[in-house]
Amino acid sequence: MNTQQAQRPQKQKLDPADNQLHVSSKKTAKEFIFIAKIFLKKFNNVELHALGEATKISVRVAENLQRQGLITITKINSFTTDIEGRKRVKLVITLQLTQDGKARIDQELQA
Repeated sequence: MNTQQAQRPQKQKLDPADNQLHVSSKKTAKEFIFIAKIFLKKFNNVELHALGEATKISVRVAENLQRQGLITITKINSFTTDIEGRKRVKLVITLQLTQDGKARIDQELQA
């Protein structure tokens, strides 16, 4: 075993505690699509929460998953919230896993 392998931290599996996925602009839509699949596998019903610029990413994630036939978008809420004295747009998109989507995600995420 070389020194690079010894210094690299062990990867941990993502085990979400609740069905709320907080989308940020720090990761790409592709990364959040993968993370959303993990949440959907565990919960079947997921809420994407996004603030400001991250709203574009959350819309892209939901739209991409629906195009693939994995989910249906059941609800979209948008409202303005006051954070640190500034008004920010918050978007909440509720996703429901389809039967076909469940089988496909289970097959895709086998580990």
